[in-house]
Amino acid sequence: MGAYAKRAALVLVIAILAVDVFLAFRFYGNIKTAEGGLDVPRATTIAEPENTAPRSAEPTEIRAKESDPNKEAAFLHRATAGNTVANSTYFDHPMTTGKPGAFVIAEGPSDYEREIGVWYDGSRGRWAVFNQDRSPMPEGTAFRVVVSEGKNGIVHRAKPGNIVENGTFLDDPLTNEKPGVELAVTQNWNPGGVGNTYNDHPVGVRYDDDRDRWEVFNEDRAPMPPGAAFNVSLTRTP
Repeated sequence: MGAYAKRAALVLVIAILAVDVFLAFRFYGNIKTAEGGLDVPRATTIAEPENTAPRSAEPTEIRAKESDPNKEAAFLHRATAGNTVANSTYFDHPMTTGKPGAFVIAEGPSDYEREIGVWYDGSRGRWAVFNQDRSPMPEGTAFRVVVSEGKNGIVHRAKPGNIVENGTFLDDPLTNEKPGVELAVTQNWNPGGVGNTYNDHPVGVRYDDDRDRWEVFNEDRAPMPPGAAFNVSLTRTP
């Protein structure tokens, strides 16, 4: 190869190298970031499709849980031929059936002429409303029954240490020195399966300022019998 041909080939090689260097410079210059590092492609975030289906309405009422200390049930019980035996009418409710320790308050019609109470019949596994005078329970009579599992109930038993004439005094932190509470009371014939004491007298409650205690008393002033028992419920606290 002549000298001229060698020089021409050398110029061509130099030109090719120059073009390669120029292209490489352009390529790397385009992919550098402002900080001088490589601009690594970032993963593209794809938005989740928005759920346009209507949401269910939030519940406006929440039922009490089994462990709720304020769980309560109120219902109207009517005496019928099928649930009445002698002076008692039996009711069937999930909070009372098979539960001798249930706390029950019962109230008869305003014109009912007999004194009532509640008792648990272990042989039937049922609570009942009964007539204190042992007269037959009239069919069709309706009673308002309230059952609670909370801590606002007291089962009180009259005994010589708390009886004064026609009354029996409560001694409980829920009521002591609290004249502003409101109480409801129902006679309980056999709390805990014991007692079996009748008290065929109208009962009420009153607060004794001298003792700072509430009292369950016989409104007709009849002596309070030892063993008489009462379910006392706090219906309102100040």
